[in-house]
Amino acid sequence: MAYFTIKVQQMKNSLYLGRFAGIKVFIHWTFLILIIIVLYSGISAGQQLETIIWHLLFILSIFACVVFHEFGHALTGKRFGYITRDITLLPIGGLARFEKLPEKPKQEFLVAIAGPMVNFVIALILYIIIRPSLHYILGLNLAVITPENFFIMLLMANLTLGLFNLIPAFPMDGGRILRALLALFQPREKATKLAAAVGFVIALGFIFIGLFYNPVLIFIGAFIILAAFSESAMVGDQALLAGHTVGDIVMHHYASLTANMSIGDASKVILDGQETDFVIVSEDDGIVGTLKRDQLIQSLSVLDHSTPVTAIMDGVTLTVNLQTPLGELYTNEQLRRNVMVPVTDGEKLIGVINLENILEFLAIKKATPQWKSLLR
Repeated sequence: MAYFTIKVQQMKNSLYLGRFAGIKVFIHWTFLILIIIVLYSGISAGQQLETIIWHLLFILSIFACVVFHEFGHALTGKRFGYITRDITLLPIGGLARFEKLPEKPKQEFLVAIAGPMVNFVIALILYIIIRPSLHYILGLNLAVITPENFFIMLLMANLTLGLFNLIPAFPMDGGRILRALLALFQPREKATKLAAAVGFVIALGFIFIGLFYNPVLIFIGAFIILAAFSESAMVGDQALLAGHTVGDIVMHHYASLTANMSIGDASKVILDGQETDFVIVSEDDGIVGTLKRDQLIQSLSVLDHSTPVTAIMDGVTLTVNLQTPLGELYTNEQLRRNVMVPVTDGEKLIGVINLENILEFLAIKKATPQWKSLLR
């Protein structure tokens, strides 16, 4: 269970379960693999249908608790103004995608610890309801899920989920808690590198143990390594962008198409150059949308060539000004889709910016000698 920025795109082939507290919840198709494994294991072991059903109910109950766990992150983040786009359930847990991650240590600490605390609260509620004695627990057969041990097992599962997520393996919850504590005494970039290093060692431990005992740990370890590397790189990039604004790299020259142009006429324009992104401008030179070359080419095979480009363009949902910090814009959802974002100076449109523009700026800074020492 973890949470990430919008950089992690919504996974394809996910079933939409609904919207709760303004947050979309999805279940990924690979979740069916877990159900199939439970069914196959039960049938192979010669279990009765009733026992198999109880095992399935137990799995679904655990993942309901996982959803509550992720909402713990999401709703705590909402208190600080951080928006969660959606929550996706996977066989190895849940992912909550924030548009922007908390950067203040105290806020990150509270958002990170909220998830495990939800599991501990669920376990406490179950304990208060059933009030099991140690003698009663020791006398239960915990190898098979039954009506008698169902809630005891769910209580233990929530304790396990809470404790497991507190393992300081960045970017798991425990790793984010560790980074938040480290960030109290040093720059966030360095705190992230230290937390990621600790997470890397723990992830290798997961993989090693998984080779001999539980293959699921191999996937968890690999996921931690990839996610930690990705987020650590992003934080490093944000550190390089610190102190820079959109005004430093705004593109004053950009390819444009007029709003009244047809897709047939627009196709002639793309043959006259090598541009891959276009802005759609109105008669008064205002940007009304953006269009990628691939979108235009694909539309030619399914639409009448007299169709206006405004019918296939992406509308403008984000506008920035010259003073917008590049580090803040770098993690924005719209920019991560590499769309052209209009740049204004007051009410006047003066240019555009996109993700590729920022990545080129980062590449130049990293290649400049005086910056190399900061990347070691």
